[in-house]
Amino acid sequence: MGKPLSIGRRRARRLHGRRQRTSSPRAADARDRSRICDGLKGRHLLYNDCMTSTKSSALRKRDPQPLSAEQVCDRIRSAILRGELKPGEKLTEQDLAAELQVSRTPIREAIRQLEVERLVSRTPFVGVTVTRLSPEEVIELLDIREVLEGLVARLAARNMDSAHLQRLKKSLQQLTASAKKGDVAVYLDHALAFRRVLVECCRSATLAESVLAIENRLRLTGNRTAMLPGRMDAAIREHEELLDAIARGDSEAAERLNRERIQHIRDAVAKSISFAII
Repeated sequence: MGKPLSIGRRRARRLHGRRQRTSSPRAADARDRSRICDGLKGRHLLYNDCMTSTKSSALRKRDPQPLSAEQVCDRIRSAILRGELKPGEKLTEQDLAAELQVSRTPIREAIRQLEVERLVSRTPFVGVTVTRLSPEEVIELLDIREVLEGLVARLAARNMDSAHLQRLKKSLQQLTASAKKGDVAVYLDHALAFRRVLVECCRSATLAESVLAIENRLRLTGNRTAMLPGRMDAAIREHEELLDAIARGDSEAAERLNRERIQHIRDAVAKSISFAII
């Protein structure tokens, strides 16, 4: 049997977060990756931190202990959710163990956990690959997300306090500014920050876990819905109406508006020509 294809030195650097030391264009690529991950880091309550510190090599010298199985899982999950490991891409224990400098045992445990989360899939005679969602699966996930986010909005409206309301207003201002600039990456950061506040107000760990599971699976599509024609402008109006209902404490209106928001996303995705490449 032939040697499994390596995921590549470039992706290994991204998994470890090493800084490019050469001049442009590689140095520019490294700076861009660092900037993107800085924006992702800590952007929401539910997701793992973007583990791409440019000082990770130095940290390894000070802490020579190997990564735990949980840390290995976090690293691989983060690479999948950031799109560094793409849908359909084959993952091998040998390559991942070499890149993360661990034995195959924690890699094997991490893959089992990611299978449970349905972020990777195991196929006979093929092996383990990053999950590729079908159009039908995307629609199904959006249907589930509609119900969950409706409940999130209802509970948030009931439990909202002045501190969380101010955070929502700030997130909406930032969301609006990024939409006007057409900056999709920053827009997504602020959209997730807005949802984080809503989820916090629910005070339900079970609901938060359910939202996380659906959000992570939908992130396998690369967040293409935000790039659909007119979607960001429409989303701003939807968030404004939602915030108004929440500020009034109108839980029924908040639930209805948030469900309608997801319905609009689903309808736009279903009708879009670009849906075929999700």
